[in-house]
Amino acid sequence: MRNYLHIMNIKIERSGNTYRIRVNNPNPVVDFPFNGSETNELSENIKIEEGKYPFPDNKFSYYGLIISRRLNIDDHIYGLGEKAYELDRKRTRLQMWNTDVGAVTRYGWYIDPMYKSIPFFIILNKKEGVTGYFINSASRVMFDFGILDYDKITIFVPEKSVEFYLFKGNSVEEVIEAYTNLTGKPFLLPEWALGYQISRFSYFPQDYVIEIVKRHLEKGIKVSAIYLDIDYMDRYKIFTWNKERFPNPLQLSEELHKLGVKLITIINPCIKVDYKYEPFKEAVNLGILMEDEDGSIFVAKMWAGNCAWIDFSNSKAREWWANKIMEWVKKYGVDGIWLDMNEPTSFGRDIPDSAVFHSDKGDVSHLSFRNAFPYYQAMATFEGLKKAGIDKPFILSRAAYAGSQKYCAVWTGDNIAEWEDLRLQISLALSLSISGIPYVGCDIGAFIGRTHPRGGMDYSSSFDLLTKYYEIALFFPFFRSHKSKDGIDQEPFTLPVYYMNKIKQIIDLRYRFIPYLSALALEAHEKGHPILRPLFYHYQDDENVYRIDDEFMVGEFILYAPILSKDSKRLVYLPPRDKWVSFWNNIEYSGWVESDGWLPIYIKYNSILPLQGNDGIDLIVYGEKAEIKMYDSNIISLKDDRITFSNALKVDTIEFKGLRNVKNIYVNDKEYKVENNKVSIKENIREIILKY
Repeated sequence: MRNYLHIMNIKIERSGNTYRIRVNNPNPVVDFPFNGSETNELSENIKIEEGKYPFPDNKFSYYGLIISRRLNIDDHIYGLGEKAYELDRKRTRLQMWNTDVGAVTRYGWYIDPMYKSIPFFIILNKKEGVTGYFINSASRVMFDFGILDYDKITIFVPEKSVEFYLFKGNSVEEVIEAYTNLTGKPFLLPEWALGYQISRFSYFPQDYVIEIVKRHLEKGIKVSAIYLDIDYMDRYKIFTWNKERFPNPLQLSEELHKLGVKLITIINPCIKVDYKYEPFKEAVNLGILMEDEDGSIFVAKMWAGNCAWIDFSNSKAREWWANKIMEWVKKYGVDGIWLDMNEPTSFGRDIPDSAVFHSDKGDVSHLSFRNAFPYYQAMATFEGLKKAGIDKPFILSRAAYAGSQKYCAVWTGDNIAEWEDLRLQISLALSLSISGIPYVGCDIGAFIGRTHPRGGMDYSSSFDLLTKYYEIALFFPFFRSHKSKDGIDQEPFTLPVYYMNKIKQIIDLRYRFIPYLSALALEAHEKGHPILRPLFYHYQDDENVYRIDDEFMVGEFILYAPILSKDSKRLVYLPPRDKWVSFWNNIEYSGWVESDGWLPIYIKYNSILPLQGNDGIDLIVYGEKAEIKMYDSNIISLKDDRITFSNALKVDTIEFKGLRNVKNIYVNDKEYKVENNKVSIKENIREIILKY
């Protein structure tokens, strides 16, 4: 690195094991606070030079900065957010450019770019440790991992200045912690948002929305929230209602709340060009719209027709938007906001690189700002929900940038119903998770495609595929069914009873695990840890796990290996450093095994799992030492043949796993006999003494 200090203006700062490298006095469109001391030393051998777009595809004629370093034979590359590739990015060339996939191509494997741009990646090398790189540029950054040059990582930034960060750590977890220390810890997901949510394009009219929820509940299918897509609006204008379809929106939200269900409305980032439409007039008067290079308002097609886009780079625009969100939520009892089309996407006319945003730092081009657009929109929306008095806001966003985890959950966009998509959704969810965005999910059932006899699929297998989506998403933090207009009804109550009951079992199991998932949400909020974790996250010294992308850890205690085919079993790798026990029985496993049960769930030795009981919490205990912090900050510890609680907790039952048999327990001076590894308590408890 030292060799290049005299060629251009390069400044290196260090804080602990995090380094910031600033090239040519950059002024990034997103600032992340960093308090480091200047240094000329950097352990990485990095080359920085100016030059034209270096790749032979000649897709772009940009001039900018080329950052390169050695790619070792034993390096494995992970991260970069939403990329439709295997988890290991080695031998790929990938682009940061928020894109509405369905508007330009067919959604599927090896499509790039996608909706989100997270320019953060991790190099894992068993011999040399773990290093993270974050290129803080919201422009069209390109990453090449050994294609241009077999032994090089090449990064192209189409700007003359840039800041980037290095994170050195002993583990993947340490690097992700450092990255989220910089870009921000995830918001605390409200506990209800871990439940089953339903949506389609689009539910209406108002009485049908209520009826659809009731039909679920009548079949014993729990529902946490229902979504309204764009057809609730008056001619697709944001902050309006179609009065024929939704004559009394406040009554709708009140009725849903009585049923225990939240209401989420979709909102797009652009306004219809119409001087009779109050939001457009306000935006024009405030000067808060994106402009063409000549200073005129940029206009293109979107759902409402000719539209103009809010300039979220500007704090005045964000304040206006936050107030609009606040008014919307308070007036109509809306519980959360769904941000769509916020790459940003336009129809008929692409937004040119030269379009202008009037940021607080000065004018910035669309080329330099695009990928940060959803970040600032989510920021403003989060502030609006806070202003409305919502203590724990919930926002779902299709597009994202580094740091978006502070404000929103995400989903993986308009997927297509096919068997190959199952594995893709797991890969996307895991990649986003290790890129700092822990609250992720997919459209269960897939947004596009009909699940009935068509295209060579028979009736049974198509419903099997629908069920498989529920299976793979069982532990996804965001758990929502969603379908396009031309897809058949896929609500569980509409299905043949066999499939309805199977899906209901999965949803019921999901609710059983919410105490554990909510504890992981708190861990994500406090420490930046992902909820879904590739096996290399915990087993980075095990070379078998580096390219496994169809099974994963859920927190520290659970390994899940969903079956992605029509087969009844699959091969599962259980890292032999630990012992494992099936969730469904008391059989212990390790290494390569044939799956156990239709939902292959395994518990790691030294685990304590809180599950939802009939009235209190059910505990599963496996091993000798474990600890978990619940969503309400109650700490449950297993140590020295005792289970302790930092605050009294009502425990319904305890199940002891493994071959170390507990014979009796003592609770509140009472003795309970353990039979068949289980015991029923139903008491408020501070301590449990175990006797073997």
